[in-house]
Amino acid sequence: MSQAQKTAMAVHLETYFALTYVAPAENLLDIMGSGKYDLCSTLRIPLSLEEWASEHRTARKRAARALRLGYRVSVVARHEHADDIYAINTSAPERQGRPMSAGYHERPSATPLPAYECGRHGIHTYGVLLEDTLVAYLWLYRAGELALVSSILGHHDHLEDGIMFLLFAGMVDAETEHGHGVIVYNRHDSGTDGLRWFKERLGLQERKVAWCP
Repeated sequence: MSQAQKTAMAVHLETYFALTYVAPAENLLDIMGSGKYDLCSTLRIPLSLEEWASEHRTARKRAARALRLGYRVSVVARHEHADDIYAINTSAPERQGRPMSAGYHERPSATPLPAYECGRHGIHTYGVLLEDTLVAYLWLYRAGELALVSSILGHHDHLEDGIMFLLFAGMVDAETEHGHGVIVYNRHDSGTDGLRWFKERLGLQERKVAWCP
């Protein structure tokens, strides 16, 4: 076990706030503290996008390529892109060497998300668009210091253009506005070697995590 794995990173979900977003944070604390997520892919949220970009050359260059090709990254209202999300989900029969699960073959809900009172607690929805078409999405569950990548997927036909690097860069940029925290993208040993390569190019590293209220 590496030194990084031996030293636990404490991540506080800030469940003590007496507002409507406490319950989701407490649910996430139960999930993350179950023992399944004791070693995760993590990246401390930098002070700025420029700081992150300066340290991750491959990600920076590939995100820049996507921008040159006309893509843009933005916060999106996911209920307004149900058809695009369905097209993304069904653009490849398998991902990471496994068939897409049945849920991806169902049309997404067109119900809007609730309005969250605090940028540090809620579901943050980011997307990459080409003109007005959504071609990649990232749903992030923010609970205090935890910035959990819940879902991230891109349209198969656009992946070579660097859209996933642009998507992550846009998320990092936006999350710096919500204060300090840690981006968590599942366990580091989940998925294929290709997924781990992608995570590492983004700056995610395996760390032992202690989940705190």
